[in-house]
Amino acid sequence: MKLKLKSYKEQLQDWPKKGYHIMAQYDDEKIIVYQSYRKEIGEFAVQNQYFGGAFSLERMTWIKPNFLWMMYRNG
Repeated sequence: MKLKLKSYKEQLQDWPKKGYHIMAQYDDEKIIVYQSYRKEIGEFAVQNQYFGGAFSLERMTWIKPNFLWMMYRNG
């Protein structure tokens, strides 16, 4: 699936003005949603095919507000 990209200002026009939402892209075969983890959590999950190691179910997870925030948060 080729991701459709828009500038932040263009995307703002399409986003709902209130409420809680998950922004994703999809086609007939897949849905793509971005979730960010620390590098060691991601590496453990890729190597072992499950979450463990530094991952904790005790830590609250939440949906990131937008792509630019995720870029900032992940350096």
